[in-house]
Amino acid sequence: MFFRVLPCLLVLACQTTSETSGERSSDAAPSGLEVREGLLPTRLDRDAGKIFLDLPAPDADGWMGDFLYWESLRTGLGSNPVGLDRGQLGPTRWVAFRRMGDKVFLVERNPRFRASSEAEAERRAVRESFADSVLWAGPCESVEKDGGCRIDWTDFLVRDAHDIADTLRRADGGSWSLDEGRSALDPASCLAFPDNLEFEAVLTFRGADPGRYVRGILPSPDSVTLVQHHSLVRLPEAGYEPRAFDPRIGAFAVSWADYAAPLHEDLVTRMAARHRLDGEPIVYYVDPGAPEPVRSALLDGARWWEDAFAAAGLEGAYRVELLPADAHPLDVRYNVIQWVHRRTRGWSYGTSVIDPRTGEILKGHVSLGSLRVRQDRLLFEGLLGVAKTGTGEPDDPVELALARIRQLAAHEVGHTLGLAHNFAASTYADRASVMDYPAPRVRPGAGDALDVRGVYGVGVGAWDRFAIGCLYADREPTDDAPLFLSDADARPGGASDPRANLWDNGVDVADALHETLEVRRRALARFGPGNLAEGEPQTKLQEVLVPLYLHHRYAVDAAAKAVGGVLYTHALNGSDATLEVLPADEQRRALAALVACLAPAALDLPDRILERIPPRAPGYGAHRELFTGHTDPHFDPVAAAAQAADLVVSAVLDPRRCARLVEQERRDADQLGLAEVLTVLQRAAFDEVPASPRLAALQREVATVTVARLVELAGNPAAAPRVRQPVEEALWTLISPVGRLAPGGGDWEKSALRGAVLRFLERNHGDAGSVPQPDPLPPGSPIGGARRLEPAVCTWADSGQGVSFY
Repeated sequence: MFFRVLPCLLVLACQTTSETSGERSSDAAPSGLEVREGLLPTRLDRDAGKIFLDLPAPDADGWMGDFLYWESLRTGLGSNPVGLDRGQLGPTRWVAFRRMGDKVFLVERNPRFRASSEAEAERRAVRESFADSVLWAGPCESVEKDGGCRIDWTDFLVRDAHDIADTLRRADGGSWSLDEGRSALDPASCLAFPDNLEFEAVLTFRGADPGRYVRGILPSPDSVTLVQHHSLVRLPEAGYEPRAFDPRIGAFAVSWADYAAPLHEDLVTRMAARHRLDGEPIVYYVDPGAPEPVRSALLDGARWWEDAFAAAGLEGAYRVELLPADAHPLDVRYNVIQWVHRRTRGWSYGTSVIDPRTGEILKGHVSLGSLRVRQDRLLFEGLLGVAKTGTGEPDDPVELALARIRQLAAHEVGHTLGLAHNFAASTYADRASVMDYPAPRVRPGAGDALDVRGVYGVGVGAWDRFAIGCLYADREPTDDAPLFLSDADARPGGASDPRANLWDNGVDVADALHETLEVRRRALARFGPGNLAEGEPQTKLQEVLVPLYLHHRYAVDAAAKAVGGVLYTHALNGSDATLEVLPADEQRRALAALVACLAPAALDLPDRILERIPPRAPGYGAHRELFTGHTDPHFDPVAAAAQAADLVVSAVLDPRRCARLVEQERRDADQLGLAEVLTVLQRAAFDEVPASPRLAALQREVATVTVARLVELAGNPAAAPRVRQPVEEALWTLISPVGRLAPGGGDWEKSALRGAVLRFLERNHGDAGSVPQPDPLPPGSPIGGARRLEPAVCTWADSGQGVSFY
């Protein structure tokens, strides 16, 4: 296979000669072109900035060859919210050239609908039932006697193929358009190889009224210049053996509708995305643009997969090297781990070029955001202080962050090998997979110390070896395989299985939350000057404080899933697997752990911390990683407490979770029900008001947040009526004459909060805005998203680009 053979040096692969007239049957094309033999003969006119393709003789229907095509970005904008990153791949398209008269069309074929039949009439019926797409059309510049022709392909390459203008508009506002006068083909980057052609164009976009995500990056905010890459690749040769998709493996599915399927079989065919193993190893190359010691950490982490292939009986089938200096990272022949810089931290992600006809992965391309490792260092400096930073000792925050980047490299390579997230892996004591999102395993140590031994796992886990064995050695899943639960099981706010979580540790979510709160308490107890390097402005303590104050945010998400929780697996019919409602005592323990997060003492920050955080210093302006508040220019600890309280209340009162609570109690009167949850939340918000005015003020914030989310739920038309009704009844109880004391010992009957609730109820849910709303939390997961990235990959309604992200 062309993409399995180690590439030749570019200078050897790009054979260039000079064409004089007389080589073609028609000499209408200009003379003096640079001829580059490759997948198709290309002819470069440097002076005019044009590229010509020589197409072969057409068949009886005018078709002149099928290929795979995709576009990508050689250079990026550097903005997470916009998401135009260096090395970002577009979708993989199955295309064909077709000559009709004196014109040539580039047609994108439609692999989503097909007929796996020997009968041409059946195949034709499907082809004629679903539309193809013409991506480009142009005239024949010259014609051979056999019907082959030369086309000028320049305008296809110098166009906004990556949808840059619309991406800028959607993400940042303003109006953007391609400036053709400031855009051109890059002759030096038009490369020809036997099985692939690579082209690049410099594109400039002019804009009006650009938003802050663009203005904060560009030297001239009304002009965005990016380099767009195009790849035209030979269809993979025959011999690839597709692997049927099995939901228990944890692979990505490439699917299509097969209208020749027997009536008793599924219309949709699903194949697992994977690389071809044909005697040549799968080689991944690390970007030398990553600095040391990060580069070595990336090499180490990516090499963990060697163990998984060896365990599958495929010793030597996978290896990792440094990218050669003369290699192009977007060349299809290289699987690349690329180091990407952005202005703010963001997702890393693993994308793949996938043949949409079969599911074969032709190229893995990992993009690792460079600021993530710095955020991890900041996290550990918040937990441990900076005394050990840079020492190289086991508890050095830099060393701990490098341990994380090894795991991240392995994780993203795993995606490009064909593996989805396994968010249940962290419930195993030995961390069953690098395909989970790992929380740092920090535990209470002796005295008030924190134990960071084994903070991140080392090497692939049991599930990783299992999945590689199934995907590449065609082993069949067994009932004793490690549990697999992925994005759809973990990401939604109403997700139900407490074993499927992002950034969590431990089997028991209630115990894990209590332990996380204890780690947070100990770290906050010594937080101060020792958490910031000497000579740094004290205002930067805010940046260090945010991830520490919210250290429990993902443990909260995990514990909330236990409320109304249901355990399940993605089993096949014929097994004895059934759904299991989480026992009532486990649900109540999780609810109690969540309520503990609302205690005013847990939300309060001591004066010794607040006295160390001055207003933002010159040159260190406010940004989205900080808490917002109402005491500018000073840090607002009460607003931070409200945001932390809202983290808990919003998770518990998810409308889908509440509907499950109603249903579970309907089926079992002893189960935790919605009415009991509402009572527990109301008690936490209104009962046992602290005598201390300092803590009573935070209790008022908890009460305000609770009422705001109850009002929101009662007025949510998407919530089930069986949820809205008891919530509204709870609100009526709150304002009843029997009533409750206002938070802090005031007169509830006269309180503004009671009046806001009453106004809402009397308006029949017409206005929830009268109840004060907490500010949004600072981001926890990496900021922003990337263009066209979704957790689900390659469905029969999608194209052949495999994508997942961290």
